[in-house]
Amino acid sequence: MNNSIKITSLFLALLVFACGKKEEAETESGSVSEIKLTTEQKQNAGITFGEFQEKEMAEEITCTGLVDVPPISQASVSLPIAGYVKNTFELLPGRKVAKGEVLATITSLEYIQMQQEYLQAMSSLNLSTSEKSRQQVLSNEEVGSKKKFQQAEADQANLQAQVQGLTLKLQTLGCDMNVLNKGNISAVISLRSPIEGYIEDQSLAIGKYVTPTDALVKIVGVAHKHVELKVFEKDLGKIKMGQKIAVQTENAKASAKVFLIGRQVDLGTRTTPIHAHFILESEEAAFTVGQYVSAHILVGNQKMPTVPQAGLARVGKGGFIYVETASGAMAQIPVEIISSNPDFAGIKPLKPVPAGKLVMSGASALEAIFAKD
Repeated sequence: MNNSIKITSLFLALLVFACGKKEEAETESGSVSEIKLTTEQKQNAGITFGEFQEKEMAEEITCTGLVDVPPISQASVSLPIAGYVKNTFELLPGRKVAKGEVLATITSLEYIQMQQEYLQAMSSLNLSTSEKSRQQVLSNEEVGSKKKFQQAEADQANLQAQVQGLTLKLQTLGCDMNVLNKGNISAVISLRSPIEGYIEDQSLAIGKYVTPTDALVKIVGVAHKHVELKVFEKDLGKIKMGQKIAVQTENAKASAKVFLIGRQVDLGTRTTPIHAHFILESEEAAFTVGQYVSAHILVGNQKMPTVPQAGLARVGKGGFIYVETASGAMAQIPVEIISSNPDFAGIKPLKPVPAGKLVMSGASALEAIFAKD
């Protein structure tokens, strides 16, 4: 009997010990949500207490996007004729170029042939014009044949069309027609920048054969920079034309406004593009095309619970607030940041807030303690 009692007692003791170990392991593996601090620790952290304050705050929609430019401020430079690269320059990415600046020179046999055909057509046109005038005089005096006059008239029209077509082609290639009309044929075409901007990419080398399908230089303009944002469909109903936007990167901040709102939701990301324009050119200059930005669209005012900035520990896009419960422990509450100004942050708690005293300052120190534990 005594042996049975001893075995039973030992079994119960082992069971209690095992349960205690299990609870301890679960506590250690889970995230800490409450911590007790001494009075000295509270003083060192600068913790003070208060209550939530209901304030009317500007409601914000947080989103991300990129700095971009319109098509008019982008250029892909090519040559509408085949040839060989004779000369080029240090067109390194990021180098600024002016509108009309020579980027390279191209030697082209087709270009030479085209100029030759133009001069021959001009010569034939001058002769045809004289012949038409002569036939018109003869026709008026009823000495010549009307048929010959009509043929001379048709020949002149054909040659005029040929000259006009060659003129437009040569002007497209940048040919100086005044020089050509003096009989001076050039073998070299100058490849010029159509806009002011910065070199994005280039595909040039001395001696390289280029064709009309080759994109030789890509240039990004400096004018009319804007921001392309992606807003989730749940927030679309709050977006209106003209709303102000706070745009920022790690090194720059600017104000913008909603200029265009997309009319279709991307089925993959469930977002819609929002096109925003910078308000001040001086702020726009601090941003680079293709740069990633974060943005806060100000969609209106509403009353919401707020805490002082010192009472909010920011982590990522959200953060934590802290409440000292009746037991004296500090409870950590995750929150979504709805709005923010230099003094207060409008928040939405992501789990129930226990009864107790709200931490008004020292939240960052508390977050460090929780993260350490």
